[in-house]
Amino acid sequence: MRGSDLIRLAFGQVKRGGVRSLLCGCTVAIGVCAISVIGAVGDVAQDEMHEAIHAIGLRGMTCYLEDAQSGEVLTPAFAEAVMESCPDVQTAMPVKYQTGRYQNGFHSGDALLFGVDENMGQVLDVDLLSGRLLTAGEANGQVRRAVISQTLAEQLYGRVDVAGRNLYLTIDGQEQIFEIVGIIRDQTQMLSGIAGGSVPTIIYLPYAVVADAGQGADQVLLSCTGDTQTIERQLNAIAQGPLGLHSKIGVQDLSGYLGTVDKLAEQAVWVFLLVAGISMIVALGAVAGGMLSAAHEMREEIGIYRAIGARQTDVFWLFVLQAALICALGAACGLLAAHGLCLAASHWTGYAVSASPQLMTGCFGVAVGCGVLSGIAPALHAAHLDPVQTMRG
Repeated sequence: MRGSDLIRLAFGQVKRGGVRSLLCGCTVAIGVCAISVIGAVGDVAQDEMHEAIHAIGLRGMTCYLEDAQSGEVLTPAFAEAVMESCPDVQTAMPVKYQTGRYQNGFHSGDALLFGVDENMGQVLDVDLLSGRLLTAGEANGQVRRAVISQTLAEQLYGRVDVAGRNLYLTIDGQEQIFEIVGIIRDQTQMLSGIAGGSVPTIIYLPYAVVADAGQGADQVLLSCTGDTQTIERQLNAIAQGPLGLHSKIGVQDLSGYLGTVDKLAEQAVWVFLLVAGISMIVALGAVAGGMLSAAHEMREEIGIYRAIGARQTDVFWLFVLQAALICALGAACGLLAAHGLCLAASHWTGYAVSASPQLMTGCFGVAVGCGVLSGIAPALHAAHLDPVQTMRG
C-alpha cells in the first residue's frame, strides 16, 4: 500500500472506532493537559521563587565569631583588615541588627534596623529605585539618614520618590528623626509569606547609629571569590594575628545557600511533571488496549487486506498510524484545554501563566511517541494473523 492509502485507512479506522477512539483520545488529552498546566504553573512558581529569594539581598559570604560568649567582638577595624589583607575579599561590611519602631502620621509598625556602611551596594543585592545609598561619612558618624523599602515609602507617603522626607524612628526607647536618602525594592516579601506576615520592615541606617562605641558587629558580610574553607583560613589568620582574637571565625556561603534553594525549586517542578506523566502512562495502556480490541474486531477486514495483496508491514503500519493519530488528536485537544486553563489562571491570580512553546511541542511529541509505542504490540499482533483463519472468522 502507498503511504497516502495507509493514512486514509488509519483515519477511517479512527472514525469507525467511535467511543473507543474517543475514550483513548480523552486519556491522552488529560495527560497532555496535566503536564502542560503543571509545567506552566511550575515555571511561574520557579521564577517567582527565584526573584523572591534574590530579593532578600543576601549574596557572597558572611563571617561571625563561633564562640559568641567569649566576650570578643568583630569590629569595623576587622572588616578593614580583611579588605586590606585577604586577596579573595573585594568588600567587607560590618552589620549590626537592632529592633525598633517607625512612625509617620497615622502609620506605625515594628522595624528591623540594619546598621550598614558605604559598602552596602557592593555586599547586598539591592535594587535602588530612588535617591541614593549611604555614604562613608554618614555610615561612620552619628548622622541620621535612612534607606527604606518601596512598600514602606508607599505606605507612608503614597509614592516611591520620597528622598529628603523625614521618618520618625524609635531606637532604644528614644524617638529620633531620620532623613530618607534612598528607596530600594522590597526584600522581605518571601520571608513575610513564609512567616505569615510577621517579618518586620527592614530599614538601613548608618552603622554608627545602630552600634554603640563598645559594641561589635553581629556579622561581617563579604563580597569575595574562592571557596569557603580558603576564606575561613584567611580570616582566622587575620583575626588571630594582627587583631589578637582567640575565638574562631566561622564562614557561611550565602550565595551557595541561595543556589541550593534554586535547585530544589527546579527539582520540585520536575517531580510534579513526573507525577503528571503517570497520566501519560495510563493513556499508553488505554491506547494499547484499544488497538488490541480493534485488531480483534478487524480480523476479517485484515484477512481481506492480506488477500488482495497487503503485506504484513502494511498491516503493521496501519495500526501504528491509527494509534499515533488518536494520540495526536488527543494531544491537540489537551493543549487547547491547557491554554484555556492557563488563561483562566492568569485572570484569577494576576500572574502571567502560560505554557512555553518548548513545553507544548515537547508534550505533543511525547504524546505522539506514546501513540507509536502503544500501537507496536497490537500492530505486531495484527500483522501476524493468519489471513485464512481471519477470513473464516
